[in-house]
Amino acid sequence: MVWLVVFLLSMSASAQQYFVSSQNAIMQAASQQWLCRELREVNPRYFDCEKSHWVLPSAGQFTLYNDTLSLTQEEVNRYAGVWFPSGDCKRFLSIVALCDVYFPLFKRKAELNHLHSDVSILPVVLSGCNQQYQGDGDAAGLWAMPYLAARKAHLRIDTLVDERLGADFTTDAALQHFAYMLHVQHGDYLRATVAYRYGAYVVSAIDTLTRGEEFLKVLPTDAAELLRFQAYTIKLLRTVHTENQMSNCFDILGHQQPIIIEHPMRVAAVAAVLHTDERRLRDTNPVYTGDYLVPGYRRVPFVLEDTLLGRFKLNADSIARWQPIRPKVSEERWETTWINHRVGRGETLGRIAEKYHVRITDIKKWNKLRSDKIRKGQVLRIEQRKRVVVEVEKHRMDVMPEVVDSAGVASLLPNDSLVAANKVAAMLDQARAFMKQKKYAEAKRKCNDILKLDPQNADAPSIREEAIAAIAKQQSNPSKQKVYTVKSGDSLWSIARKYPGVTEQDIMKWNKCGERIQPGQKLIIKQ
Repeated sequence: MVWLVVFLLSMSASAQQYFVSSQNAIMQAASQQWLCRELREVNPRYFDCEKSHWVLPSAGQFTLYNDTLSLTQEEVNRYAGVWFPSGDCKRFLSIVALCDVYFPLFKRKAELNHLHSDVSILPVVLSGCNQQYQGDGDAAGLWAMPYLAARKAHLRIDTLVDERLGADFTTDAALQHFAYMLHVQHGDYLRATVAYRYGAYVVSAIDTLTRGEEFLKVLPTDAAELLRFQAYTIKLLRTVHTENQMSNCFDILGHQQPIIIEHPMRVAAVAAVLHTDERRLRDTNPVYTGDYLVPGYRRVPFVLEDTLLGRFKLNADSIARWQPIRPKVSEERWETTWINHRVGRGETLGRIAEKYHVRITDIKKWNKLRSDKIRKGQVLRIEQRKRVVVEVEKHRMDVMPEVVDSAGVASLLPNDSLVAANKVAAMLDQARAFMKQKKYAEAKRKCNDILKLDPQNADAPSIREEAIAAIAKQQSNPSKQKVYTVKSGDSLWSIARKYPGVTEQDIMKWNKCGERIQPGQKLIIKQ
């Protein structure tokens, strides 16, 4: 029995240590956020203090909501260590400064929702009043709202925006969620707080008649620690006289102005063109989590400092057109050239292949030879390939991923379907140009290529039918036929090139001949 008690006590101690270390990390991150850095720069003397200057709450009775909780000296010392690590009070003063900024908003909205004023302390203990808070699991923002709770409150969360990282309407959503939990827990604020932070399942098995101290005894250690830490924090903040000490924070907030987004643009583009720090832009606009800003979203304005506003207006077009610099890298590629080899006396395909380091079958393929026989003076096309080192732009994936709840954004930014549509449109323009130039065979082939890419295309079939009709009309009209006399050195390929839209296969079909032709031979060419 003794070993069981020792085991339970050790488990409880480890859970308490985990809670303290977790809260330490939360408060440290909050004290280092952008707004705290600005406040320290404006009024550095305010943060020059020692822990000994503060009268801290001692062990005894603490009030939380309408309940009274008892905190031992050990617990009080533990929570004081969270706020004043190693006797340093800078972290505490940073959070107090944030409270001066946000508390009027929290308290006013709590009153509007008919909630106890102690609810407004939740952002302090959950996130340290840090808008950019990203907790364990899927909780985020000032109120550490879980993803599902935020979506239920119709907050937008996608690849561009996370509205949990705002303040005003995010507080509305969080308080509505807390009010719902309070209703489910029959008006018990302690149970509602635990349900808000850890989920309703944590308190669902606990008898609804269990209240106050008895409720904390049957809670998991981390949930009980949170409630005690909240009670301690409320008493600690009430002992701090901060009137007029942090008035400069409102001056800082007043130096930000909202901008109107008229074209899709990157956050990196705003920073690059305006010569400012992208990290600073993101810190002052935590709701905008993606790479792009798009028109039409005005629920949370994107803000710039006064000094940048004029430059933004003058350079708005440049920002919209800005593209990131793609670094060039060295890359090996094959460079292909064609040479003409005139067959000399006694030369064979084998000797020619050995001379140019190619295969006999390739020479026959390039020159459409049916046998190994060649004659003196015959011109053969030979492909020559060599490796070359070239400077190329490093490929980047600038394609924006699918955006949830952002209708129309995909049509404004490049993606695979948009690239394919642009390619088909360009091919249609080429097919129409071939038709104007009376290159009907090429127009027909282009339409066939279009239908392979886009079988449902409505324009390509009509152009293709028109090209087929024009080809048939040419073939049936004798006046369009020409007679060509084969000269020495001619091949079907060289003759076909003299007549736009004509191929070697067309010449063989019209003259019912093979690939081998002789000087003086008459060939019919239809156009």
